[in-house]
Amino acid sequence: MYWSERQKQLYAQLEKDEKKLNQRLLSFYKTEYSKLDKEIAAFYQKYGINNIIEYRTVMEALSDEDRALLIEQMDEFAKQYPQYAHLMPVRKNIYKLNRLEGLQQSVVMHQLKIGAVNETAVTEYLDKQARRGVTAAAKAMGFGTEFYFESADIIKNIIGVQWCGGKNFSERIWENTNKLAYYLTTDISQGFARGENYQKLTKQLRDKFLNVNAKDAYRLIYTEGTYVMAESTMQPFAKDFEKYKISTAADGKVCPICADISHSIFYIKDRAAGVNFPPFHPWCRCTFEIVVDDWDKWIDNYVETHNTDRHQAENVLKNFGENDIMNVTYDEEVQSVHYIGKINRDIYKCVTEDIVTEDVIITDERIKHIKERHPNDFEKYCQYMTEMVSSPEFIVEANKPKSALILKSFADDDKQFKAVLRLVTSSDNADFKNSIITFMKINNQEWKRLIKNKKILYKSE
Repeated sequence: MYWSERQKQLYAQLEKDEKKLNQRLLSFYKTEYSKLDKEIAAFYQKYGINNIIEYRTVMEALSDEDRALLIEQMDEFAKQYPQYAHLMPVRKNIYKLNRLEGLQQSVVMHQLKIGAVNETAVTEYLDKQARRGVTAAAKAMGFGTEFYFESADIIKNIIGVQWCGGKNFSERIWENTNKLAYYLTTDISQGFARGENYQKLTKQLRDKFLNVNAKDAYRLIYTEGTYVMAESTMQPFAKDFEKYKISTAADGKVCPICADISHSIFYIKDRAAGVNFPPFHPWCRCTFEIVVDDWDKWIDNYVETHNTDRHQAENVLKNFGENDIMNVTYDEEVQSVHYIGKINRDIYKCVTEDIVTEDVIITDERIKHIKERHPNDFEKYCQYMTEMVSSPEFIVEANKPKSALILKSFADDDKQFKAVLRLVTSSDNADFKNSIITFMKINNQEWKRLIKNKKILYKSE
């Protein structure tokens, strides 16, 4: 039916725009890092001996020449992004900096520029999705293309909402920007203290600069896109409908969080993103379906509310159809197996090269086991499972054959996790999938113990 197909088109367009934006931002990150790399190379050339810089050397006062370059960098930023000029340090404090602090401040300026570019690009992207979603839903309701929000209203009512942890997308962009700036400046300081040469220091910086910036941006773009598309398409429905249910990903690859909540029905007026409305976790792509108890009563209400005839109400109904508007008595069986994601066979061949599938699942029985053995870990952190299995930080030798003990830390939340993944080989049942056996949050002491005492089979670059 019309709305079902239109939803698919909306999300296909969203993902196409999302891919283009991700590629554009990554290209910018690479350009910006190239500039920083040249600054660090010049720093080593100017102050280093045999490709090493003594720590006492970087503690000397910033030279007039380096200070002038830093001020020029700040002036350029203020001219290009005046709306963010207040984020820069007070100029008079620059005269108190030493060489290390001067270089660290230059790193901060590069990160501020990335934050400014991120916010501008993401705002445009979300604005486009919100307009597209509102217009499509309004057309389905028979309002026509004149049902249209001005830009300021879209940002206020949809894009600028603090729906996640009391923060909107802009606040999270700058939180990520400042957090990474801190990590990078700390790495530089510690690198000089350890006497690292240019190649070693810049490799670490480059990996973190590019990977963390890209990862933070991709996650935010994906998750915010889900929120904006869900909310923008719901707003035209809110006046004429009362209830909805969650519609999980059309490809059937559903995480346990979304699978569980998809069986509940909620009032539209009570919707709250992250609680009973998409998205429910990072990388979530759920949407919703409208629920109607009595279609005859709904048509009567529509006619009265819009002062129109029954024919118009029936035309709106045709845009949805019985496959799109779910009847309240609809019921379905709870899944006993939940899809988690995919693995990279090249990574897991360190455990065994005989891997017959990339798919990863978790069963209800294993979920129950995790909840009993590690209280609250599954409820709070199961959204990390997909990234754990797809991009492990370490794989260490497990106690059982065909199994991978996965370790991964998430710097954003300063947490570390352990999971055991049972891999399916050619000697297993052909219908089996790779399965998570257990999952838990671990402390730093346990993390270090495992890395020290276990045989490391794989370590991410």
